[in-house]
Amino acid sequence: MKQVICNIQSLSELEGCMERFRRVCPAEYSSILVSIFTHWTDREVLRKLTEKISRRLPRACIVGSTSSGGIMEGKLEMHNTVLSFMVFEDTKLLVRSFSDRTDSVEDGASFLEECRNMEHLVGIEFLATLRSFNAQGFFGQLAELSPEVAVFGGGADTYAPREDIYVFTDDAILDAGMVAVCFLSPSLSIRVEAGIGWKPLGTPMKITATHGNLIIRELDNKPAVSIYEKYLKIYPNERFHQNVLTFPLMLERDGVSLARLPDAYMEDGSLVFNASCNEGEYVRLAYGDTSEILEHTRRMQDNLMSDTPEAILIFSCVTRRIFLQGSVKYELHRYQDIAPVAGLYTHGEINRQGGRIQMLNMTLVSVGFRESPMRGEVKKLSQSDDIEMEMNDNMSLAQRLACFITVTAEELEIANRKLVVLACQDRLTELFNRGEIESRLKQSVKDMRIIGKPVSVIMLDLDNFKSINDTFGHEAGDNVLKTMAKVLMESIRQSDAAGRWGGEEFLVVLPGVKLEEACHVAERIRRTISQKELLPDRPVTASLGVAEILPGEDCLAFYHRLDENLYTAKKSGKNRVVS
Repeated sequence: MKQVICNIQSLSELEGCMERFRRVCPAEYSSILVSIFTHWTDREVLRKLTEKISRRLPRACIVGSTSSGGIMEGKLEMHNTVLSFMVFEDTKLLVRSFSDRTDSVEDGASFLEECRNMEHLVGIEFLATLRSFNAQGFFGQLAELSPEVAVFGGGADTYAPREDIYVFTDDAILDAGMVAVCFLSPSLSIRVEAGIGWKPLGTPMKITATHGNLIIRELDNKPAVSIYEKYLKIYPNERFHQNVLTFPLMLERDGVSLARLPDAYMEDGSLVFNASCNEGEYVRLAYGDTSEILEHTRRMQDNLMSDTPEAILIFSCVTRRIFLQGSVKYELHRYQDIAPVAGLYTHGEINRQGGRIQMLNMTLVSVGFRESPMRGEVKKLSQSDDIEMEMNDNMSLAQRLACFITVTAEELEIANRKLVVLACQDRLTELFNRGEIESRLKQSVKDMRIIGKPVSVIMLDLDNFKSINDTFGHEAGDNVLKTMAKVLMESIRQSDAAGRWGGEEFLVVLPGVKLEEACHVAERIRRTISQKELLPDRPVTASLGVAEILPGEDCLAFYHRLDENLYTAKKSGKNRVVS
């Protein structure tokens, strides 16, 4: 396959662009896809543009979208129209368009059925007016689309917020709709890489009230807009959307991090989005870290390069362009080292993540196409030290402070998790301490009374432990205790609990286990301990008492029975199990 890219500022330049393509276009081909990413927002101009191309290339499939910036040869092209001519050797193309005048849910269901009947369907590109078309309802019907089919695309945008947006083909121009391009081929490889780079900041907040799935009314039972007022001093006014551009919300769904950028606010404090947010989900504020964003992009580029593509399309959120400003060149330039590249800046990106087709924010979606066999040797992409130096110079004080807060918050969270562990853990043996193992036992008793399952407990005491400390020292005694703990953990199930009861005494709680089976576990523990060569002149042994909790028995009475069994084991010769 072959990709040829050019850009024009006026229709008069189109003839020269077409002539350049004609000179390099292979004589034999299966199909041509002409992708138009345009700065024009005049319906009549778009009609003339597609007509001119269609007359010169009557067999070509033509699709396009208005955009807020074009991408060509690894560079940003502002206020230009970028044209990508992709020539396929054995790939067939099918173009479908959907209008808001029909039911998007029904359209999605019909399109899914059509896709199931397509032979060698390997990918679908979507261009949509996400502000005015119910793409969520459409994509919801495609959940059963084969996971082998690559899905990608973007939402139409413009440079000025009040200008009309369009997606179009050679015979349809839609201000509220969607265009789909289906790629059918036994040999075409399509690799999609997507990344954000924005980093979550602060604590999770629960979505406690919504209106539909595009409006968040409340976060933690407070008006949603108040989080921007409280944490960022961004107030609901005419500059609200501009001020929140670099501070989206981040949510986790199906194991995937998704960004959600408010499109607008409402008088009641609700926030309006162009992608779904569901009641009960948790979100966190996020901030843009230029270095992190570019590092995400580098990893995506390296992954894309490993597939040795012959052509690349990029769908990138306009917020990335606004946020990165002059540094956007560092995000784009390495793509040109991989393959010819064309793309656009979008209002919402489309990609399959976590098993679903998602509408995204803040994301860069890059798509590599290859019909030929993979090249044997993958060249290494360049990385200039000058870029790193300039990135460090350009990093603002606010970004550095946000980075500092993020790292310290992560460290605090790790420290808190460690404190939780320490609060319930015996420091020497790393088993549960007495308070925690007693709590686990009480919970097992409570569960037993609810669901009627048995609970058995083993109490263990190391024999002659004082003489071990007196003869070999406390360090040797500590090693014996740690070995004892390891034996217990290796002898029980994940659902069981083992703890240090005190000194050289241990307790093992076995939920769902009857007395006979518990005795087998105890005997296995006793035997394993006696076979360990821990001391130079004597074996280490243990005495074990076992008991099953009786229906209606309180913990105090049970402890007394269990302790009596252990006492009997000690008095009757040690190194034995008594139940």
